[in-house]
Amino acid sequence: MENNIIKEIATKSGKSEKEIQKLIDAKIKKFSGLLTEQGAAFMVEKELGLKQESGIESKIGELNDGMKGIDISGEIKTIFPAKEFEKGGKAGKLKSFILSDDTGEVRVTLWNDQVDKYDISVGSKVKISNGIVSAYNEKKQVGLGFNGEIIILEKKELAFENLNNLKAGMNSINVIGRLLRKYPCKEFDTSGKKGKVCNFQFGDGTALLRATAWNEKVDELETYNEGDILEIDNGYTKAGMFGVELHLGYNAELKNSEKNVPSVIEILKDSVSEKKINQLLENENVIIAGKIKSITNGKLFYTVCEKCGKKATQETGGVICEKCGEVSGEKRAIVGITIEDDSGEINSNLFGREALNAIGLDQESFELKTEEKSAEKIIEELNETIIGKEIKLFGYEKLNSYSNENEFSVKEVL
Repeated sequence: MENNIIKEIATKSGKSEKEIQKLIDAKIKKFSGLLTEQGAAFMVEKELGLKQESGIESKIGELNDGMKGIDISGEIKTIFPAKEFEKGGKAGKLKSFILSDDTGEVRVTLWNDQVDKYDISVGSKVKISNGIVSAYNEKKQVGLGFNGEIIILEKKELAFENLNNLKAGMNSINVIGRLLRKYPCKEFDTSGKKGKVCNFQFGDGTALLRATAWNEKVDELETYNEGDILEIDNGYTKAGMFGVELHLGYNAELKNSEKNVPSVIEILKDSVSEKKINQLLENENVIIAGKIKSITNGKLFYTVCEKCGKKATQETGGVICEKCGEVSGEKRAIVGITIEDDSGEINSNLFGREALNAIGLDQESFELKTEEKSAEKIIEELNETIIGKEIKLFGYEKLNSYSNENEFSVKEVL
């Protein structure tokens, strides 16, 4: 917790900062660690008679359009993804969540700087201080008034399910695993309403699932590469033809994860064999071994956001991520190679970590090299150093829709 909060309470109360910290720690201990430091400080401040009541304590069921200066407490039931918008030539951002108490529930909306200010999660207990009630589409909603704030009383950490524990009909599911296969996305038209759908294979070492992304989530899914470790929040499950399916609807969130997940080859080891290039069948997971025959000329990287891992755009004023705004940017390696064995040859594109593994560089060295030299010069040097290098790849053969030729899609460099 920021020291200025402790300083402020100490100054107002005449107690030392050490004494205030002891009172806060005692509150946290009393609530078995469920109370956040911010929530504990709020309670200590109130018990010392220093907390001025900023609003009228209200129940959610008592709220009416036009009420101001209200305080409500409850539990967060659902969090909706943040959205960016433009109005009057100005960019903005909003995020909302459903707050519930024993009298009902209401949508709480955060705007612009408020969106990233509060680390909220489903199941957390919070207090809305100095809120304003309005109506949108005849439904009540709450926003923060001047000096309004959200006080997190009890922080609920996200709970993640193993895929083998999922059953049909579950909601608000949080899982972590590897994106194993992306299948071609499709557009559809139902009763005049257009949409998009994309199926993908997802695994965590406990199970393999067929998963489906819908509409906006299709665009998000397409920014990730096969083999990436992903955290999926707020998914739901349905019964499918081949068992339980995981679905990503409007409320779902996708992000990169640093959690430990078995490698792709470990997840799929029971269904993988080693084959010669001339034995490859389309979409079959296999291991191939051979030598690098050549490196394809072209770009060696594309820029991604270092915060969320999604593609970013290099603008005149800097690097812009659609989700995170202005960022530093990170170079994601992409290397095209031709691999050959004694039966034939095949082209392959490698991305990110697997591309770096193939050319023998780490991320820091790769970034430095691309700052100092052009892509053409680097490829020229690589042609001198790694041509003939033996390499073993795990992946599958697929048809490249642009060249109309078969290529090997790499999931892992072994």
